[in-house]
Amino acid sequence: MRFREDWTYTEERLELVAGSMAQLLAKIRPRISSRLIDGIGWDRLLERTSELTAALGSFPFGFEIPLHDARRVADFGVTLVGGSRTAAGYQDRQRSGSAGRSTARLAELLDETDREESLLRKVVGRKMLLEFDIDSEPGCVRPDPGVFLYPVDDALAGGRERLRELNVVHDAVVRAGSWVPDHAERRELERLYLVMPPDTLIKAFGTFPSRKRTMRTAVAGFKTARDVETFLVRTGWPGQAKSVGSILSFFEDRGAFAYLGLHFDITGNGVGPKLGLSFFAREQDWLKDIRFWRALIDGVGERGYARSDKLEELAGRSTGSTTLIDRSGPIKLVHGIHHIKLAITGGQVEEAKAYIFFLMMCMRPKGGGGPGQMAANRRSEAGGN
Repeated sequence: MRFREDWTYTEERLELVAGSMAQLLAKIRPRISSRLIDGIGWDRLLERTSELTAALGSFPFGFEIPLHDARRVADFGVTLVGGSRTAAGYQDRQRSGSAGRSTARLAELLDETDREESLLRKVVGRKMLLEFDIDSEPGCVRPDPGVFLYPVDDALAGGRERLRELNVVHDAVVRAGSWVPDHAERRELERLYLVMPPDTLIKAFGTFPSRKRTMRTAVAGFKTARDVETFLVRTGWPGQAKSVGSILSFFEDRGAFAYLGLHFDITGNGVGPKLGLSFFAREQDWLKDIRFWRALIDGVGERGYARSDKLEELAGRSTGSTTLIDRSGPIKLVHGIHHIKLAITGGQVEEAKAYIFFLMMCMRPKGGGGPGQMAANRRSEAGGN
């Protein structure tokens, strides 16, 4: 398949360009704002990613930027795709007995989604997202990355009652977290799914093995503040649904988003008190043009949810594309805002974060396919989430 040839070529090239993900990030440092990530935050990021292969840059990766925090820090996320050289590396370490706990769990997930007859593969495809907490404090133990699976298309759309599919994803995430099965937790997840409107879907589902146990579930497709408020009441979210509706109405009146995603923490006791609100500027993902985000960024600033200096930098430096020249050949680099998220407890906004993505494509010699087609293939395989 053409897209597999494209990503394999880029994986091979990037491993020649840099000996690790940290070295790759250092090479694209001019495209990563020092007003958003710098100092000890940058040093810890490089330290954490020094153990990751540069081939991970062949798929979407990026940063979680805390816009409310004066510290210049960011957490880091990469896409792991089954069938890639990077995935094979995890699986080879598992087979050789040299894998640590986290690598072994990921290898098992990759093995399962490699099988064409696997129900898990039918629901979530062959990709997952790994989220790395980058602690800016020295001497901290490196936590295992969070693991997130992404249901394909409308595999877990509301109104379908596909409980078997839902449960196979839940079980996979439980194994990824090294948790023990919890029937109460499964029931609470089912309850959330069964009250979802038909025009919404579960967009992501995962857990952080090194944190307190919770199933982080993202439900997307909401178009209005009223729809969100109604859904929060139906889920039994223990916060102020009307306050959330009021917050969203402010942005809705300004045409600041195309659709919304809600992030819930599910435990055996039900829906947790913290709610994430993700804003998407257009129906399509991977936007590299800042004009789509202006209304939202301005609104976040007007409401005082984030620092003005970080919002200014986000608007000025977070989107665009360029061609990097390396001895291995030209590399296309695209970066932009994937989404912006507010974290709410009760009825108050406590955090504001921007999720910045990067796409890298090593251009083939003449006759090998253009960079535009390679980019489309890479986004398609990554699932556009």
